[in-house]
Amino acid sequence: MKEKTETRLLIIGLLLGVVFYAAIIFGKIPSFPGYFTPVGIQKADTTYVPLAKQGLDTIVDVKGKNAFFIGDSHTANFDWGWQKIVCDKTKMRFQNFAVVGKHTPWMIQTTKQYLSTNYDYCFIYGGANDIHGNRNPFVVVKDIQKIVDLCNQKGVYPVVLTGFDAKECVRPIKGQEFYPEAYTKYQKILMDSIKNAIVIDTRVVSRSDCGDWTCHMNPSGHKKVADVVIKRMKFKTY
Repeated sequence: MKEKTETRLLIIGLLLGVVFYAAIIFGKIPSFPGYFTPVGIQKADTTYVPLAKQGLDTIVDVKGKNAFFIGDSHTANFDWGWQKIVCDKTKMRFQNFAVVGKHTPWMIQTTKQYLSTNYDYCFIYGGANDIHGNRNPFVVVKDIQKIVDLCNQKGVYPVVLTGFDAKECVRPIKGQEFYPEAYTKYQKILMDSIKNAIVIDTRVVSRSDCGDWTCHMNPSGHKKVADVVIKRMKFKTY
């Protein structure tokens, strides 16, 4: 009986060896449900957070969670901006690192410096100044992707905002006629290209919600953006 058991174990071992050797040869590891952790965000406390489902399938209670905001002037309204409305309604705690006039390379460096595993969500809203400076939109989107990747590396859930509807809202001054079309192109690339993040279409602001020609939003615009973020992420409100 002992010899039969040892023989069976030997055969099983040989079969497993053949399977994994074939996997190495053909470049594909076999999948065994229940034995391997699915790909997604791995939090510091080893709690798996499904990237494709969190905030999308069910109502998500984020009360007491920590949010990191990075961006430019469209997010730098510290006392009443869309980011504060989102956190006030959901009871998230937040730190806002957005600064007026900044470009995406600065956003990357700031995220590297300040983002930590203590945050649960990272909200990214940038690119307007880059496009206004006539940077290549594909390069700008790559910068946003770098920030997304930094978030994922820290186990922080990345959320990217598209910004306002440039064709609807922007009234370009002389010499800036290219801006609405360029910003719209950037938004399309952003929505088509960003990986491993939720991209929220926030083109809900009307011209009456804009305070100037580049659509720095009035409070009504910030409220609309906040409502879209909460609805898209299915955050519980209080």
